[in-house]
Amino acid sequence: MNTAVNNSLTDYLKVLRPDISSQLISSDNWSNINTVARILPSAITSFFGFECRLGIKEARADFLICADATEAGRQILASDNKYSITLPDLLGSHSIWNSIQNFSTVWNTETSPLYHRINNVWLEFDIDDSLTTIPIPSCFFGPQPIYSTFSSSENAPKDRETNSHQWITQNALKVLLDRDISPQVERQLFKCIDLLPSEAYVFQIGVMLSRKSDLIRVCIRNISPKQILEYLTKINWQGSLKPLKELLDKISSFAERIDLDIDVGESVRPKIGLECYFNRQPKFEPRWQLLLDYLVENNLCIPEKRDSLLAYPGYIRQKDRQDLWPSNLLKLSQLLGAKYERIFFTGLHHIKLTYQQSKTLEAKAYLYANLSLLNPQFFSQWKQLTNSNNLVHS
Repeated sequence: MNTAVNNSLTDYLKVLRPDISSQLISSDNWSNINTVARILPSAITSFFGFECRLGIKEARADFLICADATEAGRQILASDNKYSITLPDLLGSHSIWNSIQNFSTVWNTETSPLYHRINNVWLEFDIDDSLTTIPIPSCFFGPQPIYSTFSSSENAPKDRETNSHQWITQNALKVLLDRDISPQVERQLFKCIDLLPSEAYVFQIGVMLSRKSDLIRVCIRNISPKQILEYLTKINWQGSLKPLKELLDKISSFAERIDLDIDVGESVRPKIGLECYFNRQPKFEPRWQLLLDYLVENNLCIPEKRDSLLAYPGYIRQKDRQDLWPSNLLKLSQLLGAKYERIFFTGLHHIKLTYQQSKTLEAKAYLYANLSLLNPQFFSQWKQLTNSNNLVHS
């Protein structure tokens, strides 16, 4: 497959690769990730990462990128010529990539209902053992927080109408899926939103384009473990609450926050996701280790993967990887001079547990890399403040 672009994301991955253990991503897996990264211009994202399965011996990860509304990503996905950076023409031969471009074009149009409502789009690539065709991503969009129509939250919009969620189905999902959402699925989706606890909100909505699934993934934030159980009962989730309560009781003793993922069709599917978050990285938050130790003790995580995850967070400066630094970033450094520098911050984003009654629990870790522009003086002050010199990758 010859679809490479200049200044592709492979240039960024070369910088990161020395810091990601072969326990998490094997050489063959890297090769397949690069097959995807080769078709994506690096300007499409400054925030990307990897989804690592923790309970299997194979060092295999999927690849994710975030295209943000405030950066070039939205325009690139929409084939807007503002930045003179485009995706390979070959992607236009695939119907799903056409749908992603059509969606992004609507998102990029100021008069569109999506323009101000959607903050970012995530593309998630399932990395198989061999990639011989155009890689097809699943697609998630991050809206402004979506609350229940009946929410009393002070953060929720006050100018509500009975059809305030219809832009999700009739604009966003209709364009992304290139078809209408069935009335039954639409009703179920709106029901799941309107039964949310008052302070809870939807922060991501996704469709598994690569898996040919009609289900809509809904990711919910600011919902307590107790509210999760009450909410699942209200939306007629087909699962047993008792074992789920036991699991929530256990992991909530570790995690700072647990977000809920549900799959919505004509009904709410039995499989759910529990995303465990912490505000700080492992050096400053020992509960990361406690959670990972719990996963190891319950055969949900390989010990070597736990150790590799805990060793990953840090940052990478140009002077640390001069020989691997991307050429476009080197040129930018020359333009910026000594006033600013580009730094890759790396870390653990969250741990996700996939739960389904009578099925084996599955754990995944999400690693991130964030390319930031900082003043070197500010960065030095930050290092002193956090006492994080031992996080430097050299």
